[in-house]
Amino acid sequence: MAVSGLIDCHAHHYPQAYLDACHRHDSGLDTYLRDDGRLVVLQDGAVSLAAPQPLPSLEQRLRAMDDAGIEMQLLSVSAPNVYRFPRALRLAVTREVNDELLALAHQSGGRLQVLASLPLPDVDDALAELERVMRAPTVRGVFLCTTIDRRTLDDPALDPLLAELSRRELAVHVHPTTPCSTDGVREYALALALDYLAETTNAIARLAYSGTFDRHPGIRWVFSHLGGTTPFLIHRFDNYFRQFPECREKIDRPPSEILRRVFFDTVTTHAPAMRCALETFDAGQFVFGTDYPHVPGGMRPFAQLVDELVPEDRLEEVRRGTAMRVFGIDDPVNDRVEG
Repeated sequence: MAVSGLIDCHAHHYPQAYLDACHRHDSGLDTYLRDDGRLVVLQDGAVSLAAPQPLPSLEQRLRAMDDAGIEMQLLSVSAPNVYRFPRALRLAVTREVNDELLALAHQSGGRLQVLASLPLPDVDDALAELERVMRAPTVRGVFLCTTIDRRTLDDPALDPLLAELSRRELAVHVHPTTPCSTDGVREYALALALDYLAETTNAIARLAYSGTFDRHPGIRWVFSHLGGTTPFLIHRFDNYFRQFPECREKIDRPPSEILRRVFFDTVTTHAPAMRCALETFDAGQFVFGTDYPHVPGGMRPFAQLVDELVPEDRLEEVRRGTAMRVFGIDDPVNDRVEG
């Protein structure tokens, strides 16, 4: 395979310790096996995760990456993550999860890197785990969900963590999860199928209007799935900034200006959605992603859509350049050649 340098910033793996914890009676979650064998995890009665079973091995993952022309993946544990577990279990599982992802990265010859989970909502525990995992050179940032056990990301209780992430100038990949209230989205897997996009949109709006983006300028925010419906609704962000005084209490300019400093991954196979996002934000605000191994059809369609729709003179940024800058990645191609 000709090495392309394509960097996948949105990919998942679920260590056995995490899956075992989800099954526990004290996990705060419910589980069942779907008819296709996937493990479905519910939070507050709403679908939060459908994990393939068995998960792809390291060898299978690397072959799939080769097939799609992907040089590197950043691995994370998706929603519902660890936040609902009781504290003692949460601390232990978070360390095991991070350590297994680090071990996979070590075994991959540099092709896998890690976005670390944090044992929130306890901020002191999260700060301690952050200090521990950031010593590993393959950790490229942290993974947060849009809500942390019913707390939104602009909750003042999380401010000390955000301040430290800003001080370290870390990348924070934000992924949707089940909302603070699951009323109306428990049926038909609506929480996972559709409300996840609303969750991301809501998180972006709250972080903008609350002044959180401005208070923590060192954080390199990356939002999943094109930013939810934000590209489609950005005019409403600005309209309500002008119309409602409470939308101007903590910021001094429209959200569209604030959002010029954040980033989005390209996880979609719907061409009109991608076109809307690329017409709304600068192409340099996008990093490539696949959501592997969740989406049927593999990783290749995600790469093909980016190649088809991103302007040629900006394609290298989306395929790898912006990811290298945001996540602090040295040139993966040169590293492998030199190694």
